[in-house]
Amino acid sequence: MKHYIGFDTSSFAIHAAIIDEEEKLVELLKWDCNKKAKFEERFPELITNFNNDVQSLKGYKASLENAIPVRNSRAYTITARVVGAVWALLATADIRTEFVHQATWKKVCLGNGQAKKDDIMKYAIEKWGDKFPEQDYADAVCIALWNKRRLVEC
Repeated sequence: MKHYIGFDTSSFAIHAAIIDEEEKLVELLKWDCNKKAKFEERFPELITNFNNDVQSLKGYKASLENAIPVRNSRAYTITARVVGAVWALLATADIRTEFVHQATWKKVCLGNGQAKKDDIMKYAIEKWGDKFPEQDYADAVCIALWNKRRLVEC
């Protein structure tokens, strides 16, 4: 059975969700770091934590949300660094990864590319139950769902 893993990243954590071919939620994963440290200090910890598990993700169809351009160029740069590092580690583990813009996965999953956080959480709870302790898990599962539906429809 095929499994799809979606990743939602931030400067503090990497959230992932795995679904199967029947769109059932299989697992939620999170790698984090010391949030009190400056980015330059916490980044190695975050990426090392992810790297410790990356080999266990082989065989999954991976998708990763693009870094989102924001008004604050430092925030965008930081997010882009995390996205790039996650992609690099997935690539070194021979895990092919598809990138997706947030408006694209929102449109495919929720029917609205401008969906807000509350809309995403509501959709995730309706589809998979109240299993999402953080918003980023709901985003990650929808990113995985986008990839599954994209691959099935092709």
